Amino acid sequence: MKSIPIPQVGPVLYITEAGSDTDDALDEVCNLAEAKHGQIELIHVVDLAHVASKPDAHMGIQFRLEMVARKLKRFERDVVSVLLFGSPEDVISKRATEVGAKLIAFDSYTCSSPKARQGLIERIMRRVACPVVILSEKHGK
Repeated sequence: MKSIPIPQVGPVLYITEAGSDTDDALDEVCNLAEAKHGQIELIHVVDLAHVASKPDAHMGIQFRLEMVARKLKRFERDVVSVLLFGSPEDVISKRATEVGAKLIAFDSYTCSSPKARQGLIERIMRRVACPVVILSEKHGK
């Protein structure tokens, strides 16, 4: 009998500030991942054009990402955390394509302002094949 390969399912990319994540937001991400039958990839982007490169700060960000990943694992989800460097629209779009993302979810507090966040999301939507959503703001900070 010939075995049929099972297609790999792309992850849900969760773009986070790794510190603003509430349990409600993480629960929402888990629900999205479950609906898409995929793992969760936590992503924090450091835009070196706007932030000085400080290895200690990057280690702190990576540590916070790992803490959020641990929270998500308690929801019994397969989670990977990734720290990316560069223009958010470039690196998020590239990552989504590389891993075959099924969905990109933004924390409602990503970016300094709703207008900046919306502009970033619109630019990313033009570059990726998957849906892009903002988690509901009901979970508060």
